[in-house]
Formats: sequence, C-alpha cells, structure tokens
Amino acid sequence: MSPTALTVLPRGGPARSTEADQPAGSAVPHGRAVPPPGERMTSMSLTFPVRTDQLTALRQVIEQADRQTRAHGLAGCHLTRGPVETMPWPDINGVPIGAVASQDVTVTFPLLQFEGWTVIAQVEHDPAAGSVVTALPPYEDEAAGRIAHCDACGERGALTSYLLRHEDGSTMQLGTTCAGPYANLPVAVLGDLWRLIRWCTTVEPYEPGEVPPDLRLHVDQVLEYAVALTVQAGYVKRGEGWTTAEQVRALLLGGAGREVLGQLYEHLRAAGDVAATAAAVRDWCRRGVTAASDYRRKLARAAAHDAAPRDIGLLVSAVPMYLREAQRQLKAKDRESITATVTEVSPLASEWGERRRIRFTDGAGRLYAWDSMTKPFPDEGQRLRVTGRVVRNALREGKVETYLTRCRVAPA
Repeated sequence: MSPTALTVLPRGGPARSTEADQPAGSAVPHGRAVPPPGERMTSMSLTFPVRTDQLTALRQVIEQADRQTRAHGLAGCHLTRGPVETMPWPDINGVPIGAVASQDVTVTFPLLQFEGWTVIAQVEHDPAAGSVVTALPPYEDEAAGRIAHCDACGERGALTSYLLRHEDGSTMQLGTTCAGPYANLPVAVLGDLWRLIRWCTTVEPYEPGEVPPDLRLHVDQVLEYAVALTVQAGYVKRGEGWTTAEQVRALLLGGAGREVLGQLYEHLRAAGDVAATAAAVRDWCRRGVTAASDYRRKLARAAAHDAAPRDIGLLVSAVPMYLREAQRQLKAKDRESITATVTEVSPLASEWGERRRIRFTDGAGRLYAWDSMTKPFPDEGQRLRVTGRVVRNALREGKVETYLTRCRVAPA
C-alpha cells in the first residue's frame, strides 16, 4: 500500500511541531513541514497504516537502518505512531468478517545526497525475473522501467544500482560497488535504508489468507455460516469428517481450495436468509452467563463480543444444541419449517385411502414425523423443505420427535 502522506523536511532535522519532533510511540496529528525558500531537503517522512502486530517487524528494519545512518554521520531514522483504531477485516471475497487494531505510523529517514544529487530509487535486476524498482513516493513514474546498470563504470547485468536525480532534473545510475568511491555513498547505508523504504512502500495491512493474532470475528457472521451449513448440509462433529467448525473457518479465513469453497458457498445460498436464527442462537448463548454448565458460561463469554478465531469451534457447536432445545419448546399449533431428509416411509391403516407415516431428520439431528395422505409420497433419502403445523412432541429412542400436520413440501 502506498504511503498516505509525504513530508519533506529541511536540512538540520525535522521542523518544530511536526511528528518527527515527538518521541517514538507518541500519538500526534500528522504534520507537514514547509522548508524556507532555497533550503535543500535532507529528510523525508512517510505515513501509512499498519496493524499493531506488524510494528515489531517495522521497528527491526528501522533500528538496522538507524544504526547504519548514524554510524556514517547521517541523521537517524525515527518512528512515530498515531492512535490505535479498528480496521475492518474482510474475507477473500471482501465481506467484512471481523476487525483488527491498526494505526497510522510515520517513518522519518535521511535522504542520501552528494553535490546536488539525491538517491531516489533502488533498481534490482534478476536475469530471470527482470528488474524490481523501489522508488521514493514522489519519483515512482520517473524510476519506472529502469534497467539496472552503472553510468560510472558502464557495467550492465545482474546487479543492484541506485538512481540519482540532480537538482537540475538530470538523472544517473550508480552500481553498488561504484556508489562508495564515486559518490561517497556507503553500501551498508544504501542497502539498509532501501530495505526500510521498501518495507514502508509495500506493507499491506490486509493479506488474503493471513490471520492476525488480534483478529476478532463478528459473532453474528460466524453463527450465520454455522446455521446455514447445519441446516443445508448437516452438522458434522469431530470424528465424522470435515467438521462444520472447520468449514466455517475455511469460509471466514480461507485455507481450502476454490472448488471446496465454491461448494460451501452453494450451501450458504441454498439455506437462504438465516440471520434471524443466528440472532436467536446468539441470544441463547448470552443467556447462559449464569448457567451451572461451564460450557454454557464459555458460550456466553464468547458470544458477548467479537470472538477470537479459536472460539469458532465453540460457537459453531451451539447451533445444533440451540435447535434441539428450540424443538423441545414447540407447542401444538406452532408453525415449523425445516430442511430435512426422509428417513422412513411406512404404511398406516386408514379408512380413507392410502396413508403413510413419513419420518424426517434435519441437519441438527432433530426428528420429525408426518402422517400423510398426500400423493405422491416421498422416497427415503429425499431432501425436502417441509413446513407444517405442530401436533405434539413425543419421545422416540430417547430423542424428541415432533409430529407435524398440514405440511407443504418442496424439494430442498
């Protein structure tokens, strides 16, 4: 990501009242120093956003560049930080799934100059991959398309060179080995300073597939995915295959192939709008804050705020438990709508024609039955969308079985 602000500072160090005057770690508004007319610029500041967990790597490259620049009599490198804010974190499709802490930082470093020339870019050439140009932000266009070579010795090929710009607008390139004797530019300073500049100009707060340590996921999003997959594809627990929790994690954080993710998204689309059910699951989780069960109390804590990735499995496990408990609360004449698989079609005695008892089980393992005279009767194994009126709840093989009547049936 390109830096969001550029400040050019006059000879002798940062201007007063700018960020560069502040001690490292201070949070101050972005400043812009305007040099007096005729003053040559000797320092530059780049401002850009980073996640807080990226600061350690940034400090390391700053400290290395700072040691080299100070050892060679140049002004050092400085880091200042703005206030910590929350940055939305998207999934691979750009859908916001959570948030991370981020902040704007400003890195100040000396410009490398001699006799009116200023180093503005590094050009690294690889015979196979071509040239990689790292330019100071004002000079990207001017440095684009450069091929590494040296104007001092005429050498071309697999080398690293630096592009210099004169005050009169002319340019030249110097290879690494010629920069010292020709322009008194130490190789160590060039290398470490440009490593810092490259870090600042290429760092991205968001990297697809990355999981920042402080990422917090939106609980509603986790539960919506879990409800959709449970309803449409069935809840899969540990030991039975690719678990529903692992499927939700793949949707949120990646890590699965395109074909597999495509199938998961098909399930989400087929399940339709599950936001109301997901909200009911979250409310059920929150109500467990004073429960005797340690599991319910953990769920309550996880559902209270945005959750860490490690809580995905815990939250997903709440979906079938909530659905089974909600089934037990059904009363006669309630309307119930399920996506279920036909498990049994058995004949029943009737004075009025053919009659069948049709049993279903849904993705959460809930049992349903319907005594039907509606033809054609479904076949075992069919996936159906069933909406009917509750007659009663009964126990079958230790599980609640809900009897429905006046059902409307459609293919799932």
